[in-house]
Amino acid sequence: MRVALIEDHAVVRAGLRLLLESSGHRVVAEFDRAEDAIASDERPEVYVLDLNLPGMSGLEALPHLTARARVLVLSMHEEPVYVSEAFRHGAAGFLSKRAADVALLDALAALARGERYLHPDLAARLAEYVSEPGPEVLSRRERDVIAGLARGLELKEVAAHLGISPKTAATYKARALAKLGLRRGELARWAREHGLVAEPPA
Repeated sequence: MRVALIEDHAVVRAGLRLLLESSGHRVVAEFDRAEDAIASDERPEVYVLDLNLPGMSGLEALPHLTARARVLVLSMHEEPVYVSEAFRHGAAGFLSKRAADVALLDALAALARGERYLHPDLAARLAEYVSEPGPEVLSRRERDVIAGLARGLELKEVAAHLGISPKTAATYKARALAKLGLRRGELARWAREHGLVAEPPA
């Protein structure tokens, strides 16, 4: 397949090029900014797109790129909210950078067959994500309290940060847990997967 890479780290691009070209694919272009790919006359069959880019983000670029070719998102972000948003913006596949060395070729083969691709590990997390209540069921204050707790703050620290009493913060926490059907130990995972806090570094 004719592939264009949109990735701002040259070392990552070099590794992807080596993997692809040693497997019979042809890298026809490399870009470190989405704007440059959009402005280019190059027409690959597939774009391999990072989400974190200088300037226009990968999500913002997706509608422009999908008008020309299929797009496989290759990202360090594994939270289901990113996967969901990427597909909503037109991506044909989503792959974690951690799995790229073993799954990238499978992903491209799926796209070549006209299929979508989602790595099985991410698919399981996405299925759980879509079956759970989302942040929209919470009030703004409930989201704020949950986000603070998920970052590892104590309840009294969250309360001080928000300018409310610990008792009020505890009430927001209890309401949020009841609405979400979660236990305290599940908060950090839920908050990461729904985009309230960032995924910890690998």
